[in-house]
Amino acid sequence: MWLLTAALLACAWLVSKATLPDDATIAPFVSAAQIGEQSSVRNLVVTVTDVHLSTGVKDAEGWSAEGTWLIVDLEAATAGTQDLGTLSLAQLTIGERTFSATDRGTTFNRQRLVTGVPRAGSLAFELPATVADDRATLRLGVPSGAIGEVLSDGVIDLPIDLGALSGETGVLLQENGWARR
Repeated sequence: MWLLTAALLACAWLVSKATLPDDATIAPFVSAAQIGEQSSVRNLVVTVTDVHLSTGVKDAEGWSAEGTWLIVDLEAATAGTQDLGTLSLAQLTIGERTFSATDRGTTFNRQRLVTGVPRAGSLAFELPATVADDRATLRLGVPSGAIGEVLSDGVIDLPIDLGALSGETGVLLQENGWARR
């Protein structure tokens, strides 16, 4: 009787370890990206053209801010439909912390995308100075359901080694517009 109980407990433990988490059914598919290479998921095509770590940021309209900033220059377009073609997911994860792209200044955050015709601009993330030597992951995505839904069926992840970036001063955000290819 004791041996059978131990065997059943061991089987139950194995089943609990093999079972996917509760949110696995809504987790997005991930596409890995590299700087300078085009990456795509179902309704998003992105090329990250450059990444800057800076002690300040400014835009063409005169807005500026001091601090530790990660600026990501990119080109993006929708691949299938414009209905939900807004770059609504722009997050940077460093360890257990997640930072959203700023909506201050003229950035590419929440930019409306066009099918098959890339638009270009910059995303800016304000960071604490203590993370300037860490590794980060940039995650980009568009919504995949009802309007206003933030879930994505696919996301693009770009690993970034912040310590390998040379510090710059006062990086100018690209103006939002059509990509120049």
